[in-house]
Amino acid sequence: MVRRNQFFALTCVTLFAVSLVRYRISYDSTDRVFSAPESYRLAHNLAEKGQFANPFATLDTGPSAHMAPAFPAYLALLIRAFGGGSVGKYAIELTAAIILSAQLALFPVFSDALGMGRFNGIIGAIFWIVAKVGTVSQLNHESIALYSWESLYAAVLLAITACCYRRYLDLPETRLAWLLGCLMGALILTSPAAGAILLSWLTWLAFRDNQARLIKSNLVLVLLPLLIVAPWLLRNYLVFNRIVSVRDNFGLELSISNNDCAMFGFQQNIDSGCFAKVHPNESIDEARKVLAYGEPRYNDLKLRDAQFWIRDHPLRFFRLSALRTIAFWLPPATEGPYSLVGRGRRSERFAIYLVTLLSVPGLFILFRQDSVSAIVCAICLIFFPLVYYVVEYSYRYRYPILWVTFLLGALPITLVVKRIGRSLSLARSRSSVTRTVVATCKEYRFISSTGTKGVSTVPTATETLARDFRKLRVILELPESAFNVRPNSRRGVVG
Repeated sequence: MVRRNQFFALTCVTLFAVSLVRYRISYDSTDRVFSAPESYRLAHNLAEKGQFANPFATLDTGPSAHMAPAFPAYLALLIRAFGGGSVGKYAIELTAAIILSAQLALFPVFSDALGMGRFNGIIGAIFWIVAKVGTVSQLNHESIALYSWESLYAAVLLAITACCYRRYLDLPETRLAWLLGCLMGALILTSPAAGAILLSWLTWLAFRDNQARLIKSNLVLVLLPLLIVAPWLLRNYLVFNRIVSVRDNFGLELSISNNDCAMFGFQQNIDSGCFAKVHPNESIDEARKVLAYGEPRYNDLKLRDAQFWIRDHPLRFFRLSALRTIAFWLPPATEGPYSLVGRGRRSERFAIYLVTLLSVPGLFILFRQDSVSAIVCAICLIFFPLVYYVVEYSYRYRYPILWVTFLLGALPITLVVKRIGRSLSLARSRSSVTRTVVATCKEYRFISSTGTKGVSTVPTATETLARDFRKLRVILELPESAFNVRPNSRRGVVG
């Protein structure tokens, strides 16, 4: 057991080192910290002015809740510490590469905690690293690293939270509840879309046990995340003079994704010119509306516009949503009309296609092995994407749950590899035992009832071995002079 744990630890360290090399970061003295997208604009304002404001490039629109606060605050901290020049950019990139490598190194831990075994996590991590998954997303036909958004960090938080939640289902201890509650609060402040997963987990926990709502540790799970999120909600109320959730941009996103010129994806909307007409990051007119109405009121108006359009164009909305659903699970190969055929990032796309298809039988296999873990994973895959089916597609949206797909997709492969390994091991062990037993056999001379003379080689080991090797009995015909035979002998041992 000690050697096995040592090998496991060495494997995790190796995965971390290989991942760092695979996702290596180069320093360029001419680089500067990005000024876009919105996460970086908010971070610069926080670092330089101490204000969570002005997320759009076209105009300073004032206080904002356009994004959840955790990721811009993290970027602002790095900018304050290392500056906005080349060193600051390198620090942001390097910490992102370290976090990604740590996530991949922990794949065996995540897999084991969710009932899939350590070896399965190793296979999933190898697939990910070889295909170099999850490094870039497209913006104006340029490859932008995923660390420019919160998706990378939300993925790590969600994986740790899922493992802690799974353990909590077996051992509902108060100390674990405090840790889990902190993780839930941090996850909501990083990626509010994950709130659908957390709410589903808590609902399942409540209905799973009739007494669950009375358990002290379960109350901690409900109240602690609310306590962590409360300061940000209070800030929003004081700034906007109304109740605003963790982020307020859903109305804008729904509107730019569902209108007369909208297409299924973000890049497609940019290429068609639709994005420039309707988003305040490109349209000065829309930015002025944000400034005039205030961000929450502007999003309310956009939400109403989107609802009217969807009501008037139900068939087109259904088609756009269906295409976005397909693109979410099977990313397109091109930046034009949806297609799975293309040259871009072939190894990455092939790996994602493969594990996505294999994750379906993988989930059924996991359900047979550990039904609770299967439900935990299924909730992630079912509830997290719902909001992304109705807004414009972007590759990065799936990233927070992509690790679940890779672990489940690796499970059928792991099963096949283990069966092949067992077969080879059993064949080698049988061969070894056969040689050993035959070498220690004792010869018995006999005469059968028909008068046949011979020698029977029977194992002298345990009775079990004797039964197993009964078919290996060797009968040798010997001349009569080889041994003495008693008259009228029946079948049996005579020598």
